[in-house]
Amino acid sequence: MYGGCWRDLYMWVWQAYDLTDSSWYSAGLSDACNSSLPFAKVVNAAFLINYALSDNDALQWHSTEDYRSSSRATSNHFHGPFYTRLATTDGGTADARAQTRRFLARDRTNLYCRLFSLGSTSDSAGNRASTMVHESWHHWQYAHGFNTSHRKIGSPPRDADWYYPHRVSDFDFGQMNRYDTNPSHLLFHSPYQMTVEFDADLAELSRTWVPLVVTQAARNIGNVRLANQFANAVAYRIGNPRPF
Repeated sequence: MYGGCWRDLYMWVWQAYDLTDSSWYSAGLSDACNSSLPFAKVVNAAFLINYALSDNDALQWHSTEDYRSSSRATSNHFHGPFYTRLATTDGGTADARAQTRRFLARDRTNLYCRLFSLGSTSDSAGNRASTMVHESWHHWQYAHGFNTSHRKIGSPPRDADWYYPHRVSDFDFGQMNRYDTNPSHLLFHSPYQMTVEFDADLAELSRTWVPLVVTQAARNIGNVRLANQFANAVAYRIGNPRPF
């Protein structure tokens, strides 16, 4: 594990990301140091979100604190509370799915098996981390009164969002929660945009101890998303100079 077998870490992740659902009982909750099991894999992903970025405020899209607060399941200025479960049902091509406005039930995020299955293209700590950021943004959308569904593009249809270009300087650290829907000075994020901005920060502005395989994977999957998960054409690619 990136943080080692650190009891304080996995106990914090268990609470902060609300992994208290019974689905985790057979997925490594009682074997939290076994990095081959889903529970420890989520802990690794949370470790990247909370500790991997260098917090270079001149270059980073957003701060660790922004990603940390958004990704957490506890109620905060980004969203209301939700819990995280391991969903054994087939998620199709989805790695995860946020469920909001549930009737007489708590909102939740489902993490599907393909996110953890050995050999799956989704089975990496960096992808799990950016997926957790992505799903948390659906909860942000719900909390702020926006439609939480994706658009469909292509054939066969796939999930997609709008990409809203902005400069690094448009969002100071601690300001990721901001938005402005006035077309003359639009500032907004979609879930897939949050995903690729975290991918980019992990790929290019992580701390020196983060393994090269993690940063390279973040770059690769982020660029695949930039090419395929947006309804509008996005010129930016991870590795290109960022607009300031």
